[in-house]
Amino acid sequence: MTNPTNTFLHTLSDIADHNDHRYGVVFNGDLDWQNTSISTFLQDAKSQTIFQLGGVPFDGVTHASVKKGQQLLGRECHVLVCDFREQFDANGFSAALGSLIGSGLLLVLPPSVDKPEFNGSSGFGQRWLKGHFDKLIPVSQSDEASGVMQGASLFPPKLDRKNGIGRFEQQNTAIELVKKVMFGRRKRPLILTADRGRGKSSTLGIAASQLLVERHGLNIIVTAPTVRAIEPVFSHALQRLDACELINATHIRYQGGSLRFVAPDELLKSKPDCDLLLVDEAAAIPIPMLKSMAGIYHRLVFSTTVHGYEGSGRGFGIKFEAWLSEHRPGWKGYKLEQPIRWNNDDPLECWLFDCFLLSNDVPPSDLVASDIANLGDVSGDAMSHLNLITLSKADCLINPVKLQQCFSLLVDAHYQTSPNDLMQFLDNPAIHLYAVWLQGECLGCMLVTEEGGLDKDLIAQIQIGKRRPQGHLAPVLLANQLGCREAATSRCLRVMRIAVSTRHQGLGIGRWMLAKLSEQTSQADYLATSFGATSELISFWRDNDFVPVHIGHQRDQASGCHSVLMVKPLHGNARDWIKQLQSHFENSYCFLVSGSLSSLEVDIVRALLPKSVCAVSELEIQLVRNYVEGGNSYDSIGFSVLKLILLDNARDSVGFQAPSFRVQDSAVSDLLIAKVVQQKEWGTCIDQFNLVGRKQAEIQFRQNIDFLVSNLHCK
Repeated sequence: MTNPTNTFLHTLSDIADHNDHRYGVVFNGDLDWQNTSISTFLQDAKSQTIFQLGGVPFDGVTHASVKKGQQLLGRECHVLVCDFREQFDANGFSAALGSLIGSGLLLVLPPSVDKPEFNGSSGFGQRWLKGHFDKLIPVSQSDEASGVMQGASLFPPKLDRKNGIGRFEQQNTAIELVKKVMFGRRKRPLILTADRGRGKSSTLGIAASQLLVERHGLNIIVTAPTVRAIEPVFSHALQRLDACELINATHIRYQGGSLRFVAPDELLKSKPDCDLLLVDEAAAIPIPMLKSMAGIYHRLVFSTTVHGYEGSGRGFGIKFEAWLSEHRPGWKGYKLEQPIRWNNDDPLECWLFDCFLLSNDVPPSDLVASDIANLGDVSGDAMSHLNLITLSKADCLINPVKLQQCFSLLVDAHYQTSPNDLMQFLDNPAIHLYAVWLQGECLGCMLVTEEGGLDKDLIAQIQIGKRRPQGHLAPVLLANQLGCREAATSRCLRVMRIAVSTRHQGLGIGRWMLAKLSEQTSQADYLATSFGATSELISFWRDNDFVPVHIGHQRDQASGCHSVLMVKPLHGNARDWIKQLQSHFENSYCFLVSGSLSSLEVDIVRALLPKSVCAVSELEIQLVRNYVEGGNSYDSIGFSVLKLILLDNARDSVGFQAPSFRVQDSAVSDLLIAKVVQQKEWGTCIDQFNLVGRKQAEIQFRQNIDFLVSNLHCK
């Protein structure tokens, strides 16, 4: 007897092959029926490439655990089996789905509804997933028993075939644009953007291989936030380079030239020579690092994904492109829109974006320019009619459009916002979503999580490194690294993400949201935030009364930044211990940045400088002036100059007045920061600031000190 489910799947596979689309099928039934149905179909598909995510592997499949879908990136399959009966991971799933090519089928074994450990304490994530899995094409055990396949009524129509004309046209254009960067005028970088499946990484690999063939001895460097991100680049290059020398997985030699990977931090530290620099997944690299790359290398291609778990949204483009327009006005942008792995209007791509709110193309409301302008500065009464609203999980399920608007802002603003963030919000009752609306449009939003309130026995284990409870980032770090018990016993609200609509930035909405959060919170003793440090972000949080209390000693693998933890007291019982933590950070800061943190970028060193006042005597001022005139040595005045730098920085402190001197506008140069605060060697400073030699460096240094001293005036 013919198996109705198997017949159904083969018919659907034929339609997928004709349309060059991907379709998803969800199997509803008991475990044995599901396994039998999948096995039967896979036996007939042995000639095809089959990947499986999660569960116990079926015969003949390439398997990855449910959280390791990224391992399948850069590879292709015709059938993707996803077994979510025991566990689900949104990031792994969205990554694995990118390996499924057009004409392929996604076979989903959905989460078991009777597993409370998957449902979470609220079950909202389970309900969200079920609602979206129900939008796939269903096959069920009951349908097979009745002989009537309800899913047959959902068969997609066969499309008029266009024979894939133009499928690679955009990619070929992009390849020529990359090559033009190499052979055209200097200082005219290219930005390539694309959704997943558009051949962005393969474009870089193909272009690199063609350049190595056409010009002997060419040296190309590719950098990216992780080695994994550039695996497809090297894979496509290798396919097109005969008789090349493979040094390792990320280093190819060919005809006296090379293609090799260098991590972003190492690239900026060692500044290796190259003829062309390819920056893949550029949005996941801090903009200050991208600016530095543009300053060092004059032939660059920046490439980044727009949507998806590794996407950047529009925030990267707006900020970095604005900088390029000022400093590299000849730059060019190109977006790859034509899918290569599947046909246009792929059903699974649309479904994925809908399920995990990956699209940032939410149409704006009818909010007009005058409404935006009337907001003015939030210090006035212009926003008194607005409210910071908490979106409950139940409301988000009922009205997903509001949830979509909020996550659209987060995808725009934070390159690390991922599908797992959505599922974590829905499943974790400690995470809350706040938003502010005007005429139906979301102006800004925040993801905030409750932390702290830990018992003393657990804290004791945390302090000696034996326990590290999940979900308490700030309290655990403060108790473990700084020995602060009060931070762990106190209740904390940590701002995980904050985003403001691009059209409404610069109006103080972020500051207003944080102020409202402080006012409305009665169940927390302090606020906290942890982020990859940039000078812009540090200044934002400092302007909102957060103080830095800890900086990580290792750079984050994803952002390439050192993470900074900043806190703000809400009640009197938190002010004392936060003041102690702040004092400890300020006292140890100069020691850290001249030692283990000596590679910290100058602008970040400046942004985190202590605000405390340092007394400077008249004798010290005279010694410094003598040095400016060519008198004594640097060693005799270095510490005094450090105090002058800190005194200059303290000018921004509220109500600050130096006991003997009034400091006007900041007069601290980057050279002073590097030499005095970070205590770098003269040779290092010469290289860092492109100075000719020691003599020129000292002349510039004395001039910078003279300018600093001249801005100190006796009362």
